[in-house]
Amino acid sequence: MLQPDSNARSKSLALVLGLAVFWLASSATAVPCEVPDNGVGTANLPPAGCEYSGETVADFYELTAGLPPGTTIEMVPVLKNFFCGLPIGTCSAPLPPGICEVAGGNLGGNVTCTQPSVELTITGTGMLAGFSRFITVPLDWETHSGPRNLGDPVQSFSTDVFRMQGQIFGDPDFCVFNLRAGSQLGFPSPGSTVLTELPSGNWNVDSFFDVAYDFEFQGCPGSQLEGFAGSTQSSLRIRTGETLASASVPALSPLSAAALGALLLLLVGTVPMIRRRAEHG
Repeated sequence: MLQPDSNARSKSLALVLGLAVFWLASSATAVPCEVPDNGVGTANLPPAGCEYSGETVADFYELTAGLPPGTTIEMVPVLKNFFCGLPIGTCSAPLPPGICEVAGGNLGGNVTCTQPSVELTITGTGMLAGFSRFITVPLDWETHSGPRNLGDPVQSFSTDVFRMQGQIFGDPDFCVFNLRAGSQLGFPSPGSTVLTELPSGNWNVDSFFDVAYDFEFQGCPGSQLEGFAGSTQSSLRIRTGETLASASVPALSPLSAAALGALLLLLVGTVPMIRRRAEHG
């Protein structure tokens, strides 16, 4: 029989190995965000070529209102295509053509306006199990940022989603599909951004927003969503980039992380068995 101290050692080992598995999974999915210097000792925002996605697997849009108990519609977001030069929709600051960021805003720094898109991987649960869609929604996107010291190698400042709004028309499943977020619309969505200068002269971007949102939908006649409609208010965290510390650690591929994670889990189960065999001679 294992002695109490042996049990304690086994549990401690299991905890350490479990944390290692979690670290491996995190490092495998981290995606760096690197942008060039804009010529005045900082980087332009939003970060062109980078993507915001849920920080964890629990960060997704979830529709619950208007659905039966135990039934949800889950939407995993990827916010992308932050390119300047496109026509800008509504913006609280005048923007010259081809410019996304100017001085102003309610945080004393800059205003950024652009029209990205959010890709939504959609699945249903409960009574909607089996429902699956992939939808791209165009957005009006405006953020405000706090002041930063141009030329500093590390620039950290507060940010805020001032307005994020998007909808689609003519969809076979969603006759109403309207996403609203941001402080201007009554859904405060604060965040933070850290720009860190790299040896190349580019900037590492580590940025997140805690997005409060209202998601209104109505199912179309003849679709699996027929008869369902509602407006859900909730929140999620979206993030782009990684901290400089994690950026300096080579990321494992998902396959490598999964293989090492499986090996560590195998060790968790094997160590107690080896101890028992040793004690029984």
